[in-house]
Amino acid sequence: MARADLTVTPMSRAGVSLTGALTPAVADGHRYGYSAKRQLRVRNTATSARTVTLVIPGEVDGQPIQDRPYTIPATTGDVLIPPFPEVYRQADGSIHINYDDAAGVSVAVYEQP
Repeated sequence: MARADLTVTPMSRAGVSLTGALTPAVADGHRYGYSAKRQLRVRNTATSARTVTLVIPGEVDGQPIQDRPYTIPATTGDVLIPPFPEVYRQADGSIHINYDDAAGVSVAVYEQP
């Protein structure tokens, strides 16, 4: 997969406007640099629910760790997912996001001060 990089939007103590542009989802998924202060926003305007999956690398006792799916409701789904623990960090230092269907899905990454 050739993942696309996401730009991180810094938040100030005054907050951040959520009217800013979101990045459309892509079939090959996205990635962004890991930080315990970064959270993911996912919007779904499609007429059916979408699943966004965060890829968790590694194994426990030789078994792969289960990836973390999030269901984003249809039409008006706008979900803010809190920062991820370090177990989500890939070997290259990034967080990987997969989409079951990219149509109607857009995302943004915000970094807390």
